[in-house]
Amino acid sequence: MDDDLRPFEPDGDRPWNRATAAHLLQRIGFAPAAEEVDRAVAEGVRATVDRIVDASHDSPAHDELDALGERLAGRNDINALRGWWLLRMCRTERPLHARLSAFWHNHFATSNQKVNSAKLMYEQLRILESHAVGKFEDMLLAIARDPAMIIWLDGNDNLKGRPNENFARELFELFGLGVGNYTERDIKEAARAFTGWHQRDGRFRFFPLEHDEGEKEVFGRRGNFNGEEIIRLVIEHDACARFISTKLLREVLCPDPPSTLVEALAARLRKSDYDIRETLRTLFASAAMFDPRWRSARIKSPVEYVIGMSRSLGIEVPASSLAEAVSGMGQRLFEPPSVKGWDGHRAWLNSTTMLVRLNAATAAAERAAPILAQRGFNSANEARQFCIDLCLDGALPESLHSIVNAIEGATMNETIQRTLEAILAAPEYQMA
Repeated sequence: MDDDLRPFEPDGDRPWNRATAAHLLQRIGFAPAAEEVDRAVAEGVRATVDRIVDASHDSPAHDELDALGERLAGRNDINALRGWWLLRMCRTERPLHARLSAFWHNHFATSNQKVNSAKLMYEQLRILESHAVGKFEDMLLAIARDPAMIIWLDGNDNLKGRPNENFARELFELFGLGVGNYTERDIKEAARAFTGWHQRDGRFRFFPLEHDEGEKEVFGRRGNFNGEEIIRLVIEHDACARFISTKLLREVLCPDPPSTLVEALAARLRKSDYDIRETLRTLFASAAMFDPRWRSARIKSPVEYVIGMSRSLGIEVPASSLAEAVSGMGQRLFEPPSVKGWDGHRAWLNSTTMLVRLNAATAAAERAAPILAQRGFNSANEARQFCIDLCLDGALPESLHSIVNAIEGATMNETIQRTLEAILAAPEYQMA
């Protein structure tokens, strides 16, 4: 199994070049700017992975925005908060951290439609951000005590003698184990362990008189379990590492990862005591990450698509426009469609969402053209090739050859804009 995660060693068939560097950067964060690709090529695979995975400080532009979050949340304007989050993703120098925060938001899908508090959704986001690349058990425990989650899954109704099973069920099915790895009795008994875990006035409160102190049996083990101990049982369950590894692989590698790779990553996850950072460090620097089968294997989520365009093209997009575009493409942050979150991959594309993507591509091309024109290209061909290299890793699909190569506007600005419009709207650009 470990062979699936052996370190990537560039060779003649799989060189470390601009195309492979761009592929890695897109999976470890978002579509990169040309300068990011140049830096990665010069540094090499391991140094690039270590730099991004270990990044602990953010850009001044990101930090300046960061201070606004609590004030926006206090206004209870969830749409403003949505735009604020997306704008921070555009400006971050920790792209893995930003991407995983959105990933965990989908994993622990909680909707403001029921919570009805931008402040509590903001505080849940802060929990996800603080644990995004940390220990999974710590994040699971923090989420179990999160007021937004308690409201979302009816924790205040979970009382001694009248347990509410909602959180225990989702803890097993969606957060930690996956379907088929527990029984209905396990759910009922685990729910008793979380009795008394409530929220009051937006803060976690444990009420001892509402907690069931009796013996419980979960996964065939008996004890006077409390909530913390149930979470430890989940972590110790054979299915947990496989479940989390599968979801991580679907996010950063391919929609249907092979079982051998799932088992290999699960073994690394267990060995690291569920350390997300160290597990992903191994994956991103592995031969599996550069397997040709997984190139352009995933359909970009709306967040990936919009944030990737903004970052790679170096354009400034207003927060409200970012929120409108991403929501129109089907990923309305802070309001996932159900406790299962967004299905992703092929579910991202339909006639309505594709129209929004095409409109976003046109707007991005218009914003980017004058910026890229300042690079001083000597010819239309040079400008077109730069766009191809930047957006498609240098691989122009056959279907676009005649279209793109024929583009030559009255000005360099027009040439670049029309080239970008064709590329950003192409089916191949929807893939990662």
